[in-house]
Amino acid sequence: MTEQDPIASFHEKTISYTYDNGWSFTNTFDRHTRISEVPGRGVLREQIEMAELRPNLYFASWIDDEMGLLAQIIDLESGTILAAIPADDNSTRILRGRLTDIEN
Repeated sequence: MTEQDPIASFHEKTISYTYDNGWSFTNTFDRHTRISEVPGRGVLREQIEMAELRPNLYFASWIDDEMGLLAQIIDLESGTILAAIPADDNSTRILRGRLTDIEN
């Protein structure tokens, strides 16, 4: 991990967010590992990559064992989150939400 690596901004932080559909998640970051407790699935440890699009705006992506490729745009400035997830009909579903907590 280098200082230029965008994931460094999230290392050892925990973010919580709730999507407009009511789904809530809390993720903790340990370098390039995203740790999340998912109802019905337990604790997931997934490799994550990030790119900083501009200050306080991040694109994150990881591969979920059940769902496949997931992506988020995390906007720390506005406190919002946008996700693209696979849907059951082979389309992509867009979820919008709010960051509810950030812990260092």
